[in-house]
Amino acid sequence: MSDRKFRFAVVATPQDSSQWRSTARRVAELGYSTLLIPDGLQLLSPFSSLAMAASVTDLRVGTFVLAAPLRPPRSAAWEAHSLSVLTDGRFELGIGTGRPAVRQFAQQLGLHYGSAAERLAQVGQTID
Repeated sequence: MSDRKFRFAVVATPQDSSQWRSTARRVAELGYSTLLIPDGLQLLSPFSSLAMAASVTDLRVGTFVLAAPLRPPRSAAWEAHSLSVLTDGRFELGIGTGRPAVRQFAQQLGLHYGSAAERLAQVGQTID
């Protein structure tokens, strides 16, 4: 038998500051350990949103799959490291190659979307 404990997370998105603070507090009150936010240009920025949530709760916070094509590897690593430091290690980085809509988001940002292999390599570069 393992002594590993399960942790449960909630995936949510902020609409405005008041609602987001309220959501983060409610997630903590309900006993969840982690608040995750998805990534995409149709949403508010995940890093600033998670910093706000972490500042009003003791929750772990994380990205529910950060889309690697939307950020150069060094930029994503910088943001992730900064949030980890500012949350005293409560940040969890979820990163992936992006869902189909990310192609359009990357184009809007003037970034190269790349082939599946290139996007997977970008994930590896971000982690490194």
